[in-house]
Amino acid sequence: MSNNPYKIDNLPKIMREVRKEIGFTQFQLGRLLGGKDQRYVSDVENGLTTLTPELCIKWFDVCEAYEHIDLVHFLFKLHPTAAAPIDPALNESPSSAVINMLHQLEEALQATKHLARWLANGRPGRSEDLPMGDIKQIFDLIPANKTLIYSLARSHGLSMQELADRWTRKALMDQVAMSKQEERQAVLV
Repeated sequence: MSNNPYKIDNLPKIMREVRKEIGFTQFQLGRLLGGKDQRYVSDVENGLTTLTPELCIKWFDVCEAYEHIDLVHFLFKLHPTAAAPIDPALNESPSSAVINMLHQLEEALQATKHLARWLANGRPGRSEDLPMGDIKQIFDLIPANKTLIYSLARSHGLSMQELADRWTRKALMDQVAMSKQEERQAVLV
């Protein structure tokens, strides 16, 4: 993307803005980052420190700037589905987020039905372009989900870590989560 408005070079400035928005001094943030000093935070904000995904994620996590964690995933290409982050202003209202989620679910359901028909009509040796419009509608569920979760975290104190832990426990019990390393090795023997 040559016109990408997001650049890793802009992260130090964004990190400073987020710190100031949350109301932390450089000293306070340094302590929250694991006992770093004010000089370290200053060096990060002035682009004098090499940024790593881990540092950026920890910084934004401490500041509860969830969308900025998504930005780090996008900039460092940490996941194939990492996309530009949602504007935090859209994540303030849980009621709007629920309405948006319902709308996205309805559109994704229609798109999934179209995709199912497209897949059912596939013929060996016949190549057609993927129905990207329908796939994009399904993909839209990812940011819609994040919008709802982030807004609930901000307005109702939802612990995203507790939610993830609960999901993980249930997924492990239902055997939907990736098995542990030891179990995968046992299967390979």
